[in-house]
Amino acid sequence: MNLFLHSRTRHWVGALALAVTAMGLGGTTARADLVWTPDGGWQVQGGVLAPLFGDMSVSKSALEAMNRAKSAQQAGHYWSALSQYDQVIKDFPGSVFAPEALFQEGLIYLERRQFESAFDAFDRIIKRYPDYPNFNSVIHQESIVADAMTKFRPRLWGWLPWFKDPQKAVDYFDQISKSAPATPDASIALMKMALISLDQASVFDAGDSAAAAINALKRLINEHPDSMLASNAYQMLADVYSSLVVGPAYDQGSTRQAIRYLDDFLFFYKSSPYAPDAEKKRNDLLDVEARSELVLGDFFYNYRNSNRAALIFYNQAISLAPKSPAATEARASIDKINRGVPPPMTAYDVVFGRYHDPAVSPAEEQGKRIDLIAKEAFASRNAGDFQEQPGPEKVETITGTGEVGEPESLPSFLPAPGTPTAVPGTEQTIPVQTTQPTTPPAGQPLLR
Repeated sequence: MNLFLHSRTRHWVGALALAVTAMGLGGTTARADLVWTPDGGWQVQGGVLAPLFGDMSVSKSALEAMNRAKSAQQAGHYWSALSQYDQVIKDFPGSVFAPEALFQEGLIYLERRQFESAFDAFDRIIKRYPDYPNFNSVIHQESIVADAMTKFRPRLWGWLPWFKDPQKAVDYFDQISKSAPATPDASIALMKMALISLDQASVFDAGDSAAAAINALKRLINEHPDSMLASNAYQMLADVYSSLVVGPAYDQGSTRQAIRYLDDFLFFYKSSPYAPDAEKKRNDLLDVEARSELVLGDFFYNYRNSNRAALIFYNQAISLAPKSPAATEARASIDKINRGVPPPMTAYDVVFGRYHDPAVSPAEEQGKRIDLIAKEAFASRNAGDFQEQPGPEKVETITGTGEVGEPESLPSFLPAPGTPTAVPGTEQTIPVQTTQPTTPPAGQPLLR
């Protein structure tokens, strides 16, 4: 498209220069377009031939060749018409006649089901004559050619039936989407690329067709978000990724991608009539993803005797889809573990004993046994072993000799005034001196 805009800019600059020249020649218009009418044949309208094409006799001969080619084309004499158009393209490559001759050749090749030659003729117009007035018609005709390649068998030399080539059609649609990215044909081309790729998908292509479809649909969403086909692209992406989901026991990357595009669809197109169906698909996929965690949890619970690992996966299943059937089963399994229900014995367990989890250390095993003994002792206690009302406070004291005693009452922090205090472990005493507070004389204020 940038090339197209650049070429259009060059055309406008050239047209401006020709307009200035024409003003100097009497105010004639320099732009000349080739127009076909059934009665008059090809005619140049909107300009003067001489300033554009030089010698009037040369321009007249080109116009005559175009009229002869068109007459042969309408009569069904395609070889003669192609020969005349080829002569015009060769002899007048810089004239207004050359792109029109290529366009007519493309129509002839399409009629003869020579699809590759038809697309090549239209593509030469895009690359060599981007300022061709009927540029959008060229893009549209290329789309018709690519679409016809998926429906009809091509003919070699215009008469020998050959084999279909859908991959060539995909390549053509890809080229269309890049040649005119700002036209509606671009988004349609990307959607048709995805549809053709999905139609060609099989177990023998190692997922290449699905990958091509995913790439085309992502380009449609990213490059043409305002297209009316964008909502369909979200749903198709979710369906493609869903088709790649094998089951809960396998990698869930495709499941997560499908959920992602369904979330996007429900966010951008919440009022769509297809929203309820998308919501149901999303819930089913969430259950598949959660069930994948449930499968791992069951493995560690049933075959590895690792309740800790099993609980991790069970809780993960609940976190992924709290309302799914898989989450309900995970909650039931967690309840069994909390109640101490052991898993069923396997053949290995019967012969060699229960599988020992290498991730559990001897210290953890001992801690589990201690917790179990404490739990059993607490459960078998008598109700009278615990007092409902607490008794008097007991304070543990240590005497000077280091013996532990439990006096009935606590001694005063300080002895009575004047009472000597014995030093522990000795016969010495320390006299305690106290000072009685004095009362100020009556009427004398207290010092502050």
